[in-house]
Amino acid sequence: MKYSLLDGINSPSDVKKLNKSEISTLSREIRDFLIENVSETGGHLASNLGVVELTLAIHTVFDSPTDHIIFDVGHQSYVHKLLTGRKEAFGTLRTPGGLSGFTSMRESSHDPFGAGHSSTSVSAALGLAESDVLAGRSCHTICVTGDGAFTGGMVHEALNNCPKDRPIVIILNENGMSISSTKGAFASYLSRVRISKEYRKLKSDTQNFIDRIPLIGKPLHAFCSILKDIVKAAIYKPNYFEELGLYYIGPIDGHDYEKVCKALSLAKQTGKACVVHVKTVKGKGYEPAESSPDDYHSLAASHADSSFHATFADELISLAERNSKIVGITAAMGIGTGLDRFGSAFHNRYFDVGIAESHALTFAAGLAAGGNIPFVAIYSTFLQRGYDNLLHDIAIQNLPVKLMIDRAGLAVGDGATHHGIFDVAFISHIPNVTLLAPAGYASLRRMTAFALEHNGAVAIRYPNACEPSEALSRFAPICRECDCMISSDFASEDSPEYIFITYGSLVERVCAAADILRKEGMCVGIILVETLKPYGKVADRLMPIVSSAVRVVYAEEGIKNGGAAEITREELILRGFDASESKYRIAAIDDCFASPEKQCELYNYVGLSPEKLAERMKD
Repeated sequence: MKYSLLDGINSPSDVKKLNKSEISTLSREIRDFLIENVSETGGHLASNLGVVELTLAIHTVFDSPTDHIIFDVGHQSYVHKLLTGRKEAFGTLRTPGGLSGFTSMRESSHDPFGAGHSSTSVSAALGLAESDVLAGRSCHTICVTGDGAFTGGMVHEALNNCPKDRPIVIILNENGMSISSTKGAFASYLSRVRISKEYRKLKSDTQNFIDRIPLIGKPLHAFCSILKDIVKAAIYKPNYFEELGLYYIGPIDGHDYEKVCKALSLAKQTGKACVVHVKTVKGKGYEPAESSPDDYHSLAASHADSSFHATFADELISLAERNSKIVGITAAMGIGTGLDRFGSAFHNRYFDVGIAESHALTFAAGLAAGGNIPFVAIYSTFLQRGYDNLLHDIAIQNLPVKLMIDRAGLAVGDGATHHGIFDVAFISHIPNVTLLAPAGYASLRRMTAFALEHNGAVAIRYPNACEPSEALSRFAPICRECDCMISSDFASEDSPEYIFITYGSLVERVCAAADILRKEGMCVGIILVETLKPYGKVADRLMPIVSSAVRVVYAEEGIKNGGAAEITREELILRGFDASESKYRIAAIDDCFASPEKQCELYNYVGLSPEKLAERMKD
């Protein structure tokens, strides 16, 4: 489709040349472009439709890349990408090596800080602003932060550390949403924040008048300042940001381009740390997204009834009907993890703590200490934020918290910030945690029931996918106990010369690799491990099966260093296994973030495609 104005926008300087009516036309064209393109590529639609006028105003008032523009999370940066010369690359959005679905420093000089997780922007902005001071640069730092990010403690830590005399503009974009509706006391507070233009004008005029009174002007100003605080507290109520010493402007209609420009210009002129509070509508301009922003937050998101997280939710609801101690916890991911369905069934036993993963885990530990059985549903990539809480508050105290780790494995569309490839490595080294990796729905249901009865912490990891039913039909159980669940696609008396060991959804690619090798005449078998830890117990079962093999390849959709394949290797060595390179090999993601610079097939890039796995076995 041809766009009369958008096609001519190649840099922010092109935006500055437009008049009011042209800005209105450009806003419509940007929305049309996003709806058309994101519907094909997948990605975050509703959040970007909501910041069109806001982003145009930012690029009108400020000068990127001299001024630093940071987007919290970065999933609402598509408009920014269009205005900074990346329109022609939109067909590659969210593909490995293509245009990132978030901000990326290596993608453009207009992205001064990369993101993918929430609540980091204010901290990054402070760091960039201080760097400017140290280097003697004169520029502004702007961060666009949604109200959902304020449910995370990191924003408040940064505000507590924010120097008042730095040219930092914090744009609070309030739309009442993160992915789902924003939860918590701060969200309720924001809806009440009001400071009118009349109040600001009265304050300024009064101060100027008093200062001009001879002799008593300054003492009277000091007295009136105290009196002003008393009156303001009584009439307007304290403003969180002003109480922290930040200059506050707002709230403003974030879809009124001229008003936003005026507010940002005022913030720019102060040269101080400012908060500009705008109110926007997520999905603005596209009725389906406005009426259902949850569904249009990410068009690539899986909402299939048949999926691992749907299976988990159904099983947990069934168990909770018979056990009143079960509680469910999520960190702003109720829909994504399926736990919102548990919340509908058991409202008073469901807790959405907002984007606060560390708090979620320690909160769960407290619930467990109080006699409850908490199930925390959390994405693998976000569990990284709760590592200390898992170790310090759950594992050391051996509390029965159950972690349901969603989005395990590679996140092809979202890339490095969302890959779930580190959880096996960092959980494996924490004592008192049983680690399970169901490959199918039946296993997930059994493991969820096992976790309920197990008197300790259990972590169950699974992908954002449907079960690989065709691949699973090949396997028969060797051991069915949840603390040592192992299957194989060969009979125990038929010991193959070449054996793959794997877990999780990678089993489909391993089956395809085995088929390639079998067509070449090789005797190949596959062992599917669904219990990872306790490693010693699993190794006891594996040892008699693999000891006579010519070669074993452990294929793992996770980081190699400290992963399941390395730990299993060490356990087999302790049992007398020959683990030389010719005998035991690892196919895993080796010391990288699985983030290619050029477009490619991601599994091939990391060496986990069927062809690469077959090569690893043969070489």
